[in-house]
Amino acid sequence: MFGMLDYRAHKLYWLLFFIPSKILFLIAIFGLPLINYLIGFQLAETRFFQILISLISLFVIELIWLLLIFNVTDKLFQFIFSLLVDVIPHDGRTKEEAQLVVWNGEKAVRALALKKEPDTWADELILEIPKNDWVVNMFYRDDVIRRLELIREEFNNQSSDDSPFTETEVAQILKDNSLEMGWFEKLVTSGQRASIYAYTTLLLLFLYNPMAS
Repeated sequence: MFGMLDYRAHKLYWLLFFIPSKILFLIAIFGLPLINYLIGFQLAETRFFQILISLISLFVIELIWLLLIFNVTDKLFQFIFSLLVDVIPHDGRTKEEAQLVVWNGEKAVRALALKKEPDTWADELILEIPKNDWVVNMFYRDDVIRRLELIREEFNNQSSDDSPFTETEVAQILKDNSLEMGWFEKLVTSGQRASIYAYTTLLLLFLYNPMAS
């Protein structure tokens, strides 16, 4: 075992486990829908019941996949890495925060900085935050930047005796300025996006129905 600063350890972690992680991701997106499509095709004769069985099967198998396969492999990767590298926290981070940086790199660094008081948010941080998600960066970058700038401005304008903003107060500030997230933005930028990909793949299989030919 050898010591390594957290942000440098992330690069090694990425080199070791990027390909296995992507293979698991691709299986979840394309492999599981195909398996469930075949299950529906084999267990039912009519089109309606084929689709119904496939959807139920995908929901159940996806749940098992996320809870067992993804969680177990993530823990396994992290355990193997901990045997190889002694992570050294950098820039005043705690050991727990350093581990987040090892697993997520700059995304974690930016997310941790965003948890601090809004008056500590530098312009550079606000401009970089949308990079934490490629969908946000492509389609909602300006909205996210305006929200963060507004929250920082409101925080700086409040009295020093006021308590820190609560989530409810932040939501109200955004609503009052017509900057709240719409339902579609919440959907496509949530942690459920992998499920959206999987169900879209299954929908395409239903439409083209390759087993019927």
